[in-house]
Amino acid sequence: MRFVGSFFEFSKRVLDAAKKGGLAPRELKKLDNLLTRTGKRNTVLAKGILTALSAGGAGDRDVARFSGLIIRAEERVMADKKPFTDAERRELSEIFKRAYVSTRTAQWFSAQVDELLAEEINEFISGSRRIDIGVPAKKSVRFEKEAPEERKRAKI
Repeated sequence: MRFVGSFFEFSKRVLDAAKKGGLAPRELKKLDNLLTRTGKRNTVLAKGILTALSAGGAGDRDVARFSGLIIRAEERVMADKKPFTDAERRELSEIFKRAYVSTRTAQWFSAQVDELLAEEINEFISGSRRIDIGVPAKKSVRFEKEAPEERKRAKI
């Protein structure tokens, strides 16, 4: 699986700097695994949250408000502050509630947000990275009865 996006550009820059700084190959491998795992986690979490909001029925207004909350959370984290104020946590909880996502999930999410995850979510919301939001349609399969002659031919 190939990932693109600002996180992976960031991780590439970190690895390049580590190589130039003389980090041992063994430590480089550990750093690469750590960055790759973090990137995959952020991508899965971002897609999961946005899919849950979409499937739960969050409207465009809710997604836009969610994006605004995430942008401010990213700025606060960069300034070494908590990502959300109490009022924003309540608003985040209301957005999740309207999308039929549990309050516990909203609380967990508000505690997990960091600048890298916030950036990932906003890339998906802004459309700079493509995500298929929504629940896939259920496919129906039709079985037709075989004629006895066709079954005999199949056995031969």
